[in-house]
Amino acid sequence: MTDATTNSKAGNIYRMSALVEAAGVSRDMVKYYLRAGLLPPAVKPRANLSLYSDTHLQLIALVRKCQEQTRLSLPDIAKIFQAANYETGTIELELLSDKYRVDNVARDNIIPLYGNQHGIGDLDIPPEFEGQLAQFDLLDNAAHPDEDEQMIKGLLWAAHSAGVPLDFLRAVREKVAELADQEVKTLIAIKRPQLNFNEFVRNITEVDRIINRWMVAEKSRRIRTQFQRVIDNSERALSTLLDTVYKPSSAFQKRHKTEQLLSRLAQLVEKEPESLCACDEVRLISLLLGDYDLIMQLARSALKVDDNDSVAQACIALAEGMQGYANKAFTAARPLETSESRHPIVLQARLAALLLKAAQQGGVADSNELMKSAAELFLESPSELTDEHPEMILLLARANIAFPDFANSNFSAINALEDLLARIDNEELYPTVPNIEDLQKVLATVYRIYTLYYLGVLNRMAGRSEVAIGYLERALQLDPASNFGENAYRELSQLGQ
Repeated sequence: MTDATTNSKAGNIYRMSALVEAAGVSRDMVKYYLRAGLLPPAVKPRANLSLYSDTHLQLIALVRKCQEQTRLSLPDIAKIFQAANYETGTIELELLSDKYRVDNVARDNIIPLYGNQHGIGDLDIPPEFEGQLAQFDLLDNAAHPDEDEQMIKGLLWAAHSAGVPLDFLRAVREKVAELADQEVKTLIAIKRPQLNFNEFVRNITEVDRIINRWMVAEKSRRIRTQFQRVIDNSERALSTLLDTVYKPSSAFQKRHKTEQLLSRLAQLVEKEPESLCACDEVRLISLLLGDYDLIMQLARSALKVDDNDSVAQACIALAEGMQGYANKAFTAARPLETSESRHPIVLQARLAALLLKAAQQGGVADSNELMKSAAELFLESPSELTDEHPEMILLLARANIAFPDFANSNFSAINALEDLLARIDNEELYPTVPNIEDLQKVLATVYRIYTLYYLGVLNRMAGRSEVAIGYLERALQLDPASNFGENAYRELSQLGQ
């Protein structure tokens, strides 16, 4: 310890002469870094004395690493440092995240620094987390970690705090162990007869650095590709979602006399408004048969009785959305943002409103938060109807068609739809609450069209073309002039039929 350096509880305190000696840079360079905002101001206990800390030393090392390993300019580096409030651990995580890049083509990744890892290794990590690290075998020596493992522990805590599950980190560590073993064997096997032992070790170290940079770049590229696919699919989600709602053709409505059935349903509602306006089955019937005027009437009547009826509010939002009124749908769905209801009608209304608004804004950047919120709805489990209810099964299928990357349960949806189709064939659907002759038969036909069409699309998505063709042909026969009929015909054309 020199006279120009002292100890404190916060770490070493340096005068200028000690700082330049420890950092290996000139006094002018430190002064330039201070003027450029690359370093925080010194502490000045008196006019002619400036004191610096370990943070200044670490930041100087980070600046030099950035210059060596990226094409970031000094002003750009200063902006990153200032945004992180000169917290070295935060800065390293930011640089490791590949968030910063120079242009649209080249991307630079900072290799983690070794030594001086106070910002990562000295984080205030809860004791229970250290116990979890041992439980998940994420450190070789969790009880007494060395300097490198202290840094690893800090990175694991940062990742876990951001929501990354420990079982994922354990699975990755197992893969890394396999790769490290394979790399060591490969590097040792390379013949280097012209090198002495020290040169041999330096060469292996340099090659290892090259491999590390390649692995980070390759992983980042693959992750970007995967997320771009998710974004592309999300942009298509609105049109896909609207395509997953069946709109009966005029020929179907005439053949099955749906107008007369809905008229009788409206008459029943007028006689028993308190019981039927808030009846889930009545609401679903109106939505299934595409009578948006009736569903609006039912919903508004229900809201007069109970202005907190979230399902009624959702029906209004869905009816507006299905007619293409994006602003009205979004406005109607806004009260549902604070609703705790997991009813499938409520979830679908919130989803449709978000997607309509995102499509109206246009562009991934502008609609990013809306798309994220819409995707998260698919991760919520609906309730308030039994799992065997047709609407629960259709919602699962709709999620996998519109957002396959987020729902990720294609075969579960197929199995549920096949069970539903068997129940329809065996006339085992729940009886409708309003006792109207032929209504049950029409609803069974509508559910059959939904089920056949969804089975066709999901099997096509799963690569089972022959099975898909069979289902799509059956759906097409039931209502060829409907939107499902047109979509089924399009799907069959793409499958070569």
